[in-house]
Amino acid sequence: MRTRQHETVLVAAEFDRPSEGPPWSAEGRVLDFPITGRPAWQSNGGATRGHPARSFPFSFDVKLPEHQGQLHRVHLIGLFALFADKESEALGTLGATVQFLVGDREIAARYDLLFGRHYGDPRDLHSISRVVGDGTSIESIGKCTYRGVTYRVDQLTLDVPIGIRPKRFFFNDLGSAASFVIFDVFFEFESGLVDHPRAQGQALNMGELGAAVRVGDRLKFGRALEQLDTVLDEAEDLDEARNQALVFLSVVCAALLETTSGDNCQHLLLDVARELDTLKSRTQVKEAVRDRVLEATEGFFTPSDSPSDKLVDRALAIVERHYAKDLTDAMVAAQLGLSTSHFRFLFRQATGHPFHKYVVALRLEKAKQMLIEQEIPVSQIATAVGFTGLSHFSRAFTQRFSASPSHIRRAAG
Repeated sequence: MRTRQHETVLVAAEFDRPSEGPPWSAEGRVLDFPITGRPAWQSNGGATRGHPARSFPFSFDVKLPEHQGQLHRVHLIGLFALFADKESEALGTLGATVQFLVGDREIAARYDLLFGRHYGDPRDLHSISRVVGDGTSIESIGKCTYRGVTYRVDQLTLDVPIGIRPKRFFFNDLGSAASFVIFDVFFEFESGLVDHPRAQGQALNMGELGAAVRVGDRLKFGRALEQLDTVLDEAEDLDEARNQALVFLSVVCAALLETTSGDNCQHLLLDVARELDTLKSRTQVKEAVRDRVLEATEGFFTPSDSPSDKLVDRALAIVERHYAKDLTDAMVAAQLGLSTSHFRFLFRQATGHPFHKYVVALRLEKAKQMLIEQEIPVSQIATAVGFTGLSHFSRAFTQRFSASPSHIRRAAG
């Protein structure tokens, strides 16, 4: 299937860099960018005042390249961040700010980088893929070795608000133990609409799949369904493919049951478990599970083939990256070029939820995921997902999941 999308152009920042640096190693991954693998800049840092990295600079200033299109995102490739561990920094520490300047000093947009959300210890080689909700995301893309130590290399992506045309990009270390190492900076510009194949998007874990069903995010659910074929193709053998298919359908059905839309799911799971045992090829498994998933979700997700539905899909993508901000339907409608009333109608028609309730549901789903996967205090999680008060967050969370945040965390072990 082909869709009308904004064409994007990546432009690499140009700056002087040291002649030597840690060698780049892309183990088992096809990189999206032509990365140099050599540091361009390292910030001040270190756990003690006498640490050698305390002599490094605090700021990194880059002039944006000339381009006719609208600057859409900035991608930073590097180590985020050296010396950032729980012994040296408390979770939630403000380690740096990133600013987009339209003049010498006029700030058009700013992002605060927090320990545990935007950066962590790169010696932890477990891959991460996190949409923070404030217009940023971080994703592991490889590894590098420096002085005999292997580090995880991440891609930190920052959205540029629509309507601003910054002239400079300014990274400012605020003096914590964290020392940020930047290899490359890429500016992503949008210029016009072109035909493209439907993007596959990032892989989803099962928790995110369940959340997509519960909140009615048809865009993320559609991506997950597209990626299911790849998961089944990469399974070691037919038995693993059968198991992966059954797990996928089980997660979908469990989420539907929580929304009172999965009355037939238990019988469906029994039927498909018996059917999978009789199938003799991956192709048959893929066809069977896709048919059953579509059967289970029939009437739950509306199709997205009309121009109006494509606008709602763009709105869902905006909400996914900015859910923690003070986001209103009027703001999203303006970005899509729609009146607020018309956008409200389209959004509710497509998702089954008013915009505000959808955003709150998404925030709570993200909070639940953070409670299970991260050791951040509950109060910081409430703030991180966009709630202004802990008591309000706790009431809303308990009402949605029939369990308190602390209970969910204890149950997760």
